[in-house]
Amino acid sequence: MEPRKDFVVTIIPTYNRAELLPEAIESVLAQDYPHKKMIIVNDGSTDETASVCSEYVRRYPGTVLNRQKKNGGCASARNDGLNLITKEIGYVCFLDDDDRLLPGKFAREVMLLERSPEADFTYADSIVYEDETKSERVQKVAGASIPANLAFEHFLTNEAKPAAMLYRVRAVKDRRFREDLKYNEDSEFFQRVSIECKGVYSTLPGCWVRSHGGSKSRNLIEIREAVLKTSLDIIASYPTFYHAYKEVLDRQIDRNRYSLFVELMLRGRWNEARKHASTLTQNVFSICHLNVYYQFRRFVWGSINKRRQ
Repeated sequence: MEPRKDFVVTIIPTYNRAELLPEAIESVLAQDYPHKKMIIVNDGSTDETASVCSEYVRRYPGTVLNRQKKNGGCASARNDGLNLITKEIGYVCFLDDDDRLLPGKFAREVMLLERSPEADFTYADSIVYEDETKSERVQKVAGASIPANLAFEHFLTNEAKPAAMLYRVRAVKDRRFREDLKYNEDSEFFQRVSIECKGVYSTLPGCWVRSHGGSKSRNLIEIREAVLKTSLDIIASYPTFYHAYKEVLDRQIDRNRYSLFVELMLRGRWNEARKHASTLTQNVFSICHLNVYYQFRRFVWGSINKRRQ
């Protein structure tokens, strides 16, 4: 009897990416691993995304599945995909709608997991494409080559792209993304997995990731707030992990607070910045200098505006 072949399912959350979504879908269909399925979760798109999804479902019945839902954010879309996992699924991959899987990912990473029965997931480097400079670079994942350091290094860097992992279904079927987070929900999810489960490093990059520099900078305060919140939640949820690296993790959280403080000051959000400054334990001189500088700038600009009036 032929051995059972477990399917890999790729969950693709999408919102208003009708032009880029086909590239993501085609990168999954092009995988040379024959046992694959795809769940595309349309998170309330208002462009032609629904038509794109319907066309792929028509062309690849049974392979491409589509779920239409009201807009609820990326976390809720991924969770909807997880809710649709069936018994024949052995592995799960998450792919953003503007990224791509690299050729051969499924075949080599499934084989790697078959050779490492103690491992719950693979993780790999990524190729990052910078939209602004039109250039590519290899981005090393946290804990590259040293799985024992993965959870610790990921806490410090958040460096692991969603599509760079391949999970055994046992690692994610009862796990969900936090829907209260608009940003950093993927890193928070993977941080918990990396603490609770065992990973194995795949030496070849697993995905091609598009970096939208401009949009990230516009939302930098919200991103930094999410990183700080999830970091504090993680150390509260995993005291053994926290105490094993307490000094270093505390310094990282302080850096997160300081980065948020600086961004709030740059935007003139003084009262919010002051709240974070009161909790900082390092960078004291930099904070004092920034306080003086921005209060002075506020005074100068206030005077100029009064004269103009």
